[in-house]
Amino acid sequence: MNVSLDDWLANRWIVEHEESADEIADLFAVVDRDLIDAAVPGLSADWRLGITYNAALQLAIIALAASGYRMGRERAHERALLSLETTAGISTAIVDLLDTIRRRRNQSNYERAGTTSDAEAGELYSVVTALRIDVIQWLHSYRPALIAEFQRGPEATAPAPRNTSP
Repeated sequence: MNVSLDDWLANRWIVEHEESADEIADLFAVVDRDLIDAAVPGLSADWRLGITYNAALQLAIIALAASGYRMGRERAHERALLSLETTAGISTAIVDLLDTIRRRRNQSNYERAGTTSDAEAGELYSVVTALRIDVIQWLHSYRPALIAEFQRGPEATAPAPRNTSP
């Protein structure tokens, strides 16, 4: 898919935005929280998928903000994810997978429980932890000042799950 942010701006699907390192760090804190929470034992696969999806969405928002934009109101989740190919150079295959998950998440959240397998939730978790690293590496190359405050380098992996035992 070939996304033109200039066309999206002209259509008001995105708006210009002045990002800050603090904003990027705060969004990464949401990503890290979600990846930690998605790894908590005992959660349903539907819920793990939903939490991990939110981490992916925040990564898309980070890349869009670092590119000088934020989402408009119309179809914001869909467009944020689709923008990853243009903003951070994420592969079409990963962007398509995330868009498919976006639609499935809507179904599992609002229409029908039990639509996600443990394998699907685990696959998405792996994809999003790799996406986190890709976005960090892209920021280091494209907008290093925005990531200077962020403590993890491009070799960072997803945060370790919290110990939930008493």
